[in-house]
Amino acid sequence: MSILRHLGMVLAIFLLAACTTTPVEKTTSWQGRLALKIYSDPIETFSADFELEGNATTGTLTFSTPLGLTAAQLEWGAQGAKLRARGEVRDFESLDALTLHAVGSKLPIGSLFAWLQGDNAPAVGWEADLERLSSGRLDARRLPPEIPVDLKISLER
Repeated sequence: MSILRHLGMVLAIFLLAACTTTPVEKTTSWQGRLALKIYSDPIETFSADFELEGNATTGTLTFSTPLGLTAAQLEWGAQGAKLRARGEVRDFESLDALTLHAVGSKLPIGSLFAWLQGDNAPAVGWEADLERLSSGRLDARRLPPEIPVDLKISLER
């Protein structure tokens, strides 16, 4: 699978605001490290430094290399979503369209923003472990019948 598809999968985890009804409009910012493990055949993994700004409705997510170079950036808002990677820009009509393209399913972006704020908002097919959020750790898992996915976030302090 190409690096762009891997980045798309990670981006998808953050960017699907329409799959939840959790109202999170507060603009926020997080930085840290993200790791994603997809239990497909074969198992796929991805990790990168990230900076997330905005909310489930409007925002930016930037992935960086260990050297601090931008590997990919996603912007989303009322006009749709853009993925910038490898000198290319891809436009999508919505966050839903972007995540469906990247991973083939909807992901709980509204809930993710809530989780990062300490609110264990429900997300269909997902469970989040917020027990270590006070120490900067967030773990979430997508459950079967979808392909299981583990998401681990380590926030900078």
